[in-house]
Amino acid sequence: MYASQLARFLETTLSHAGFRLSQLDDPTVYQGRPAWAIYYAGKDCKLQVCWSARDGGIDFLLAPLEAPNEFGLSNASKKWHLMLMLSKAHDDLATPVPDADDEAEMSWLKALFEIHFESAHAALLSSDGHDRF
Repeated sequence: MYASQLARFLETTLSHAGFRLSQLDDPTVYQGRPAWAIYYAGKDCKLQVCWSARDGGIDFLLAPLEAPNEFGLSNASKKWHLMLMLSKAHDDLATPVPDADDEAEMSWLKALFEIHFESAHAALLSSDGHDRF
């Protein structure tokens, strides 16, 4: 899956949540391996969707507005926080199988965002997410 493909797929969902595309870094490098990141700006926080060949998965991260657009898994600023670590929401979503097509994986990512964003967003704003990464 490509960063631009996922950005197009999530555009309506993220727009309804108040986010606008800020920057797309594709390609970039994380710990010597290929990676990409998509950055969004909202009214009171930033959102990042990123992938790295090293870790193999796609992650959502949240940060305060003053956070730099830096690859969140590197997190030199200590401002970026994994959305699922901030969230208190529970889901029963089955992780897509390893050979799932891009549509299935993107649909799963969209569902993860829809379930976990509100709780993670509230946690970020209430404590700025300290000690949660």
